[in-house]
Amino acid sequence: MLLTRTIMAAVLIALLLVLSLWLPPVWMAVVIALLAAIAVWELMHTVGGVTRWRLIAYPALTAAAIPLGYYFGRGATAVRASLVFLMVVLFAEAVFTYGTEKPVRFASVMAGLFIGILVPFCLSTLLQLRMRENGGALVIMAFVITAMSDTGGYFGGMFFGRHKGVLKCSPNKSLEGFIGSFLFGILGILIFGVIMDKAADIPVNYGLLILYAALGNVTTQIGDLAFSVIKREHQLKDYGNLIPGHGGVLDRFDSIIFTAPLVYLLVSNIPAL
Repeated sequence: MLLTRTIMAAVLIALLLVLSLWLPPVWMAVVIALLAAIAVWELMHTVGGVTRWRLIAYPALTAAAIPLGYYFGRGATAVRASLVFLMVVLFAEAVFTYGTEKPVRFASVMAGLFIGILVPFCLSTLLQLRMRENGGALVIMAFVITAMSDTGGYFGGMFFGRHKGVLKCSPNKSLEGFIGSFLFGILGILIFGVIMDKAADIPVNYGLLILYAALGNVTTQIGDLAFSVIKREHQLKDYGNLIPGHGGVLDRFDSIIFTAPLVYLLVSNIPAL
């Protein structure tokens, strides 16, 4: 299991580097559209109270459309059009199934609206980062924050985790794991900064990078815990089995859904590179 997980992690890192540094942005747009659609399918299947396949298909369609809209420079239009589309079709499902054996509940409508817009919008910020100056480095930076935070939490809990049960939603996580996550996030971003500064000759503001890592660690940990809560509420171990050793798309990319929008907001207003 550990070997499979390690191999898949290496494959995903290689794919990230290729998409960020060598292939044109259109390839990232396609990959993000695909990942967003799968993530929406996983989440709707989990929480949507789905009684009809269309309730998954509608938000999965908007999930693919929104990243592509951002690639073509019409992201805001894509989001608004997707919102209108989901409102109409999901409420129509509720209206026309009311009183039947399997009615579409209001909770399912709200889940489709929320998931079909939020998840692709957040993932689309990775594409928006990619299309900026030094965009490949910015995308990698977002993943460095999440990956190093996750790694620090794992090893901090494994080797020093004596105070467990801090949160009931994740009883195996420890106070030491949270501290390790924070420290590793900062260490990772500083190493990234040195590489950008010395190897890539890109000027770096190290103070801002530390701020990025500190804030990004908060979103990373909340993102991971938020999707863990959803799984626990619905008694799931994983959202899927698409990625061997990791589970579904949401099991692997839960933290980046929260962190990518933050990184985009930070580099847009207080750029560190």
